Amino acid sequence: MRRIISALVAVAVILGSLAGVRPIQVRAEEVTASSVHAAIKTGWNLGNSLDAHHKKSMKVGEPNLDHETIWGQPKVTKAQIDYVASLGFNAIRVPVTWYNHTYRDATGTLHIRQEWLARVREVIDYCLADNLYVFMDTHHDKELIYAGVSEEELAQVKSDAASLWREIASYFADADHKLIFESYNEVDNHVKYWQYGEKAARQMNELNQVFVDTVRSTGGKNADRVLMVPTLLDHNSGESLNKFVLPKDSVKDRILVTVHCYSQQYDQAVEGIFSGLESFSKRIGAKVIIGEWGSTTKYAPAQYRGIHAANYVARAAAHGIKCFYWDNGSNYAIVDRTALTCNQDMINAIMNPVAYTSNGSEIVFDGSDYLYKTLDQTTGAIKEDKSWGTILLTTDGSGNIPVAEGSSNFYVQLVRSGSMATQAIHYIYMFDAGGKLLSKVNDWGGFTEKTVEIPAGCAYIRIGVNSAQTATSKAAYEAAFASGEIVGYLKFR
Repeated sequence: MRRIISALVAVAVILGSLAGVRPIQVRAEEVTASSVHAAIKTGWNLGNSLDAHHKKSMKVGEPNLDHETIWGQPKVTKAQIDYVASLGFNAIRVPVTWYNHTYRDATGTLHIRQEWLARVREVIDYCLADNLYVFMDTHHDKELIYAGVSEEELAQVKSDAASLWREIASYFADADHKLIFESYNEVDNHVKYWQYGEKAARQMNELNQVFVDTVRSTGGKNADRVLMVPTLLDHNSGESLNKFVLPKDSVKDRILVTVHCYSQQYDQAVEGIFSGLESFSKRIGAKVIIGEWGSTTKYAPAQYRGIHAANYVARAAAHGIKCFYWDNGSNYAIVDRTALTCNQDMINAIMNPVAYTSNGSEIVFDGSDYLYKTLDQTTGAIKEDKSWGTILLTTDGSGNIPVAEGSSNFYVQLVRSGSMATQAIHYIYMFDAGGKLLSKVNDWGGFTEKTVEIPAGCAYIRIGVNSAQTATSKAAYEAAFASGEIVGYLKFR
């Protein structure tokens, strides 16, 4: 029967053509945001390749194709993409930096060099040939795309965003529907570096709308192609989610939303992030993808790296969230793109995810659990810090945190937002019962989470928090603890 129907359709097409009538177009099954989200098992990022760039290496008047390998990764080949697909990934994110391959004409209009478009298309075609879902973005283009500025400056940003996506979308208008365009990557707040701002969040929504409108205007398969848009800074919590508005679209169910999340929590403690994203997804009526996550190669203890990865993917999936592993070929690497080998334990963890639940109580530091003092960076002794403002997380106001009996390591995290967005953990000092300093972590840049091994004989620890960018008063800390803008967590294990 199928052969008879096919023959009749063929005859109808021929007769219609002979009669000058346009043949009926039989459309393949529609590719929607929901169908793409459901089909994705897990994704992988081709990081530090097409997004690599260096201002000093730019050659005026040339296409700068040598940028692709400037961050230490080999030139992307079909064999590399084939290998990634063979590991079980059925989706790939291809970060692309465009700014370094653009120029302006006499009118000031932005254009992309054709040589770069052709190279990007070559790599995208490698991915599509392996039947992968492909997410292509604008990455490290902060010279062009940013928020939190005056309306006059925003008008130029919008114009450049439209020019950029008009040329990208037009060039890829005939590409398979498995190619998904991602508007922007980690759009920053120009006024408050890497911090939330209400104006920036509103302008982020406007930029996402410019993206959708521009892509749709180019026609072809872009008329109903699935698109993906981020929150401000790709933040995964707080006001960046609350103020996000899904762009209006001319076609139904074609928009995904992305955030980034590099939490190194390895157990049930990560649930709060994913449950919040699940609620966010339901509120906006769109599926959520974590476009970047990863388990650092220096995960400590080392044996927990695979546990973290498996737990992360499993718990995200339980909340309806799909994840794309950030592989930059260095501190998050799981695939060697030169040797075409992999960290098989990590691949197994990602492909066969299992949630991990740890035992032991978690200490939550609230407004009553800190001391407004700092540490002597040589000895770890507690001292006054009235000029800058440091707090020591503590359970009894002494500045000391007793080590739980039988523990070999501990995980510490600082959750911050709003006025506390630049706060970080800078000091972790560990002492024996007699007060002798055994080991320390002293990080000028600071961090928001870390797993630390406990040296033999350690009886107590001291953890110092401050901002490397601004002085903080005691009153500011008190207000932030009261509002929930800063919370500390500690778990011995």
